Amino acid sequence: MKKSTLATIYAIFCALLLLAGLSLAFYFAWITGLGDGVEVLVSIVISLFLVPTLHELGHVVFAGACAMEIEYVKFFCFKLVRTSGKLRFSLASPFAPDETQTLPTRGGNMQKRAALYTLGGLIFEGVFTLLIAISAITLSCFQIYSFALWGLLPYAAYLFLMNAIPLEYPSGKTDALVYWGLKKGAPTEKNMLAAMEIQGRLYAGESFAEIDEKLYFSAPQLCEDEPLYAVMLDLQYRYYLEKNELEKAADRLNRLASAQAYLTEREVEKIAAELTYLHALNGDQARAQECSKLCEDYLREEEAVAKRALAAYCKAFGKEEAVAPLILQAERILQEARCKGEAKAERILLARLA
Repeated sequence: MKKSTLATIYAIFCALLLLAGLSLAFYFAWITGLGDGVEVLVSIVISLFLVPTLHELGHVVFAGACAMEIEYVKFFCFKLVRTSGKLRFSLASPFAPDETQTLPTRGGNMQKRAALYTLGGLIFEGVFTLLIAISAITLSCFQIYSFALWGLLPYAAYLFLMNAIPLEYPSGKTDALVYWGLKKGAPTEKNMLAAMEIQGRLYAGESFAEIDEKLYFSAPQLCEDEPLYAVMLDLQYRYYLEKNELEKAADRLNRLASAQAYLTEREVEKIAAELTYLHALNGDQARAQECSKLCEDYLREEEAVAKRALAAYCKAFGKEEAVAPLILQAERILQEARCKGEAKAERILLARLA
């Protein structure tokens, strides 16, 4: 049986259990009285918000314990996004997948840290579901029927069961499957650990070229539609760029550009800016102009990469007077950078232009 078929069957099974649980909770509440029926309905609605919030909170708490900084959290119809160094609250689509994205703040012992972070949501959710079940059953044994608890239980159990089995749904992998991949050394998870180790070391202050070369190239090759394919290519590009091995850097960037169908618009703009930079270094004005048109909005932003690309273009094509101001602008931006290693690498590239 195909894994996708198994995941579909299991999802349907869990959905049927959820429907049965909700129906039973409402039926028994309703026959005892209108007030209990309303109580269980309110509890069910609360569970739709509370349970995914607890799940993502588990990831957040374990991320903090494992020296990881939160970049993005989405739960129910809310999200937190780190902008200019601060987490900002806003609304989100309730139909978008709930997820938490983090950035390691140091390297070392990454497999254990990633595994704990991955299990954080399941642990919080499992403990909550167990406590609700024990409390509801214990009270019922004494003929005290808390329909608020029985209303919370079906969705809590459903979400836990959906994540507790190592399967991949259309929305992505379950936490259990990611954990299994980390323990078994699956290709995707090997790439994830390598990327996290590199990012942790960058955050702590090492530049791309100072990090062990094996971390960039020892993980298995992934397919283009895997998000980590682009992540690893980007890290390899920056490694070669800092080492001034421009042919190898261009190869990685061109491979990234060929996979743009799987990238966000923002990621495509950043690639176009880097292509503008490389074409300027090679003195190819026609291609540099062509690429710069694809990222005009990005090049106007207060980003060090954008200033570097513009500085390289000006230096290569007769606007020398603009180079120094652009480098100064980039330096001011880098002074506020959270990731010290990335800032260090950017300063190396800017120094070459100066």
